[in-house]
Amino acid sequence: MFRKLCDREGTPTVSLDKDELRMDGIIDESGEIPDSQEMHVQRVGKGAYLVRAVSANGIPELDRVFQS
Repeated sequence: MFRKLCDREGTPTVSLDKDELRMDGIIDESGEIPDSQEMHVQRVGKGAYLVRAVSANGIPELDRVFQS
């Protein structure tokens, strides 16, 4: 899936797919995004970034992310 890098008032942003966020339980069936949901963005290499949803338990470890 390709997404365009956008300028949001001087901050670069990329949209995430709502259906995939819904599958992971990050947004509800009606597509509502919780105001309190934080996402952790980490640069993992040149031109490569990892986005993880922050839960009450914190940021999931990479070994757990790639097992799912």
